[in-house]
Amino acid sequence: MCFLNEKAENLRTGGRRKGRLAAFLFVCVLGLTGCGVSDFYEQITESDGDGVIDRIAEPEPEEEAEKAPETGQDPDGEVPQEYARIEENKVEEGSSHLSKSDLEKKREEIGLSEADLVGLQEAQFGNYYFEQLNSEERILYVECYQILALQGEEILLSTTDVELLPRVYQCVINDHPEFFYLNGYTYTQYTRKEEVQYITFSGRYLYDVREVERRQALIDAAVEEKRSGLVGSDDYETVKLVYEDLILSTDYSMESPDNQNICSVFLDRRSVCNGYAKAAQYLLNDLGIPCIIVNGNANGSSHAWNIVEIDGAYYHMDVTWGDPSYYSEETEEKEGAPDIDYSYLCVTTEEISKNHSMDTAFVLPECVSMEANYFVREGLYLYGYEEERMREIFDAAKAQGRNTAIIKASGWEAYQEIYRNLIEEQKIFDYFGVYQESGEYKIAYSGNEELYTISFWE
Repeated sequence: MCFLNEKAENLRTGGRRKGRLAAFLFVCVLGLTGCGVSDFYEQITESDGDGVIDRIAEPEPEEEAEKAPETGQDPDGEVPQEYARIEENKVEEGSSHLSKSDLEKKREEIGLSEADLVGLQEAQFGNYYFEQLNSEERILYVECYQILALQGEEILLSTTDVELLPRVYQCVINDHPEFFYLNGYTYTQYTRKEEVQYITFSGRYLYDVREVERRQALIDAAVEEKRSGLVGSDDYETVKLVYEDLILSTDYSMESPDNQNICSVFLDRRSVCNGYAKAAQYLLNDLGIPCIIVNGNANGSSHAWNIVEIDGAYYHMDVTWGDPSYYSEETEEKEGAPDIDYSYLCVTTEEISKNHSMDTAFVLPECVSMEANYFVREGLYLYGYEEERMREIFDAAKAQGRNTAIIKASGWEAYQEIYRNLIEEQKIFDYFGVYQESGEYKIAYSGNEELYTISFWE
């Protein structure tokens, strides 16, 4: 962030044991806490006519959890990441542990008969990650889904291939942000003479059924309260309204409880990237707009964001990075700064890849259209310095009662031209600026050379 004074001359900027049957319990936890960004702010002051740059705010490195299985944080910054704590549970002959026939009965009681599986799969069509899977994986997906939805424990699975579980579980939670009560899963592997006989699966549940119902009722009420104000004139407007609402109503905080799920956003109003992304998916899907979770990295840290579909085209959307509370703290110098950064609303894969990298475990939609990009739709996308267009942009901001404005250049050359005219030649004062008692006009701005954007605020 920089301040520009008009008079400045030079500025820079277990199972039954039979034939040595043994059970092995595995515990897996998923989580995202790191949401990296590299931006820092600069303050420019006058000193003998030369620009003086002081770094005044820089994000502190996020603390890693001391024990990954309890927090779900990946110490290497990679996501998705499964943690397994393996315990051998030896079951003696004649023990009270359920037999396989008992487990099969329990499986049917929870709704996983052969007939049930057909209907369960049909109900999942349209969910993006479900459709990424082959036929065997889809059966496992709906088994896991049904168990998790009903908070089942020790339910028999149809597969004996434990290698399928991490990928399929990731797909289930990616498609279903409503599973706010999960903290990973466990499975028990029953073996005889080192050969797997069968597997049972359980969710790791944060809350009991009654508490889940209580929280769901609160979430429903919060969403219903928001809903009427989130329906725009078209899909773009609805996506924009959701983006704005989540940013304005949520603060980035790693101290928030439930920060890996939607409770943090809708109930606590503090979250991290996984919470933001799941809440956006939850709201937009409820409003009939396809929205998926994307897992990956951003500037070297684990991160999650979204891809939305608007009028048949796909766009990346990062609500976390659109929230200034994520990468900066309130200071006197930031007073009046924009409450929302629109740089990550409906952008292309090429654009997001400048500072985000996507997990390659799944095929993602290619986002190439600029039609619903925020700057294009709002008339803020410029191919160079155009005096008349600049006046229209800043006049419109003032007419709407805003003391902020943001523009985006089409490329590096256009960015340089706009920057030179508005900042170096100080033509910004022809359109924007606050009169000071000292007799000067003053304006604050922040430029992003990577994204070709410049934000101004009075």
